[in-house]
Amino acid sequence: MCDNNAVPEIGKIQDLVAARVYGLALLSGAMLIIFGDTNPVEAAGFVSPFLVMFEQRR
Repeated sequence: MCDNNAVPEIGKIQDLVAARVYGLALLSGAMLIIFGDTNPVEAAGFVSPFLVMFEQRR
């Protein structure tokens, strides 16, 4: 019997939120490239800070 009170690092709901955030960031980057006047480097520069902020909150 183990009395280990280990808590999983991430729950299933948080996994879904993370997948949505990353998916939406990818989609917004693609939209910037397709419909905007941006190249892939500029789009990545716009999207990556949002992903970094999300990862730091976890």
